[in-house]
Amino acid sequence: MPDAQPESEVFNKRIKSRVELSAPGKLSEPFAGNHGVELLDISASGARIATFRNFSVDQTLYLTIDKLQSLKCVVRWVKHGEIGVAFDRDLYPAVVEHIAAAHRARTR
Repeated sequence: MPDAQPESEVFNKRIKSRVELSAPGKLSEPFAGNHGVELLDISASGARIATFRNFSVDQTLYLTIDKLQSLKCVVRWVKHGEIGVAFDRDLYPAVVEHIAAAHRARTR
């Protein structure tokens, strides 16, 4: 398995614009239940999430935002109190816009 990229490299390679927000969500771990989280930003390809739980790079999770279908994602970086996840499939721009509008987001 290849080494995980340092957080700065992941940020430098980001090509989709992010939208800052404050939205409640849930992360589900297989066989470990749901955990309440706060989405701090989102793009078509991933999100930055505030959480009190400990997760590992390359860990597969399922993110639920509002009443949308759960999104399969993989943890790409971890730092104290936050994780960055990449979605298994990019979100449609209209979905990102809907989430942003619902949570009074601003473009970053």
